[in-house]
Amino acid sequence: MSNDFAKCPICESSSGYEQSGILGKYAKCPKCLTKWKLYIKNQRISNLSLHELPKNGSGLLKVNGINAPLFTIIGKPLPVSFWKNLKLDEKIDWDSLSRIVDLSVADSIMKEKGERVLYRWDGNRIVTGVMIKQGNSLRTVTATLGVLVLTTRRLVWLNRRETGIWKRVTSFVTAYETPLEGVKGVSGETGDSGNWVIPKTVSVVDAQGEKMFRLQYAFLELFKPIIEDAVETRNTEIDTEKKRERVHVMLDFSFLKTYMEKGGLVMQVLKCPECGGSVEFPKSGAETKCSHCGKTIYAQDIFEKVKGLL
Repeated sequence: MSNDFAKCPICESSSGYEQSGILGKYAKCPKCLTKWKLYIKNQRISNLSLHELPKNGSGLLKVNGINAPLFTIIGKPLPVSFWKNLKLDEKIDWDSLSRIVDLSVADSIMKEKGERVLYRWDGNRIVTGVMIKQGNSLRTVTATLGVLVLTTRRLVWLNRRETGIWKRVTSFVTAYETPLEGVKGVSGETGDSGNWVIPKTVSVVDAQGEKMFRLQYAFLELFKPIIEDAVETRNTEIDTEKKRERVHVMLDFSFLKTYMEKGGLVMQVLKCPECGGSVEFPKSGAETKCSHCGKTIYAQDIFEKVKGLL
């Protein structure tokens, strides 16, 4: 493997590979933990197939040239040249991932303004409970068929319903949801190309506790990074919205003057931060200019200096 790939095709590590299997038919990168199955012909590697997904989240990144994420080629024997020329996008291509969500699922969610569906997993929601029988408590487990949907703001579980006698009609109804900023942790099962199609048990922890699911194609190597990326993006969006709201208020001199007076601070003039000259305190607006040196003075900057005094 090292003869053909001095660096790992996924993470570009030069730490070598761990060989396993009879006659070394598997190779694993010790850094990103990607594992390949090797196909040997005339004592040379002819093809490699992705056997275990990378643990660094790269399985979600789109492969340049095939317009699909890396995980879609798991188990497929591909020539050495493919892996040598492999180029991955730097970020998750949400537009590509969202294409697998059909309209019947997406339209079942009452979306907020600006919210869009990112991904879906089919499977079961596992619910545990306690039943009292003849004075003894018994643990019960039920599995409800449905779809777990990831949006830009929420994780939503939709129960699947089948109605009709002669013509079966499938519909979905929301049974559980949690905002992304409320997600506290994600765990689950790993696997390889041999059990790729077998549903995996995953859990999501939020303010109400742990929620369990058994979902198709939900390897931890995919499920965890896709949720974490969406959570991080949502938290950044919330922080940006908060800053925008604060700036909108604080940039106004009239508000700033009222704010200071309520704190017992009366200011008739400003001191220019550039030349030290006196500038009359504006009655309104977000900025003013020093009449001495022309320096622009912002209400936001004045607020940052005086808020500690108040």
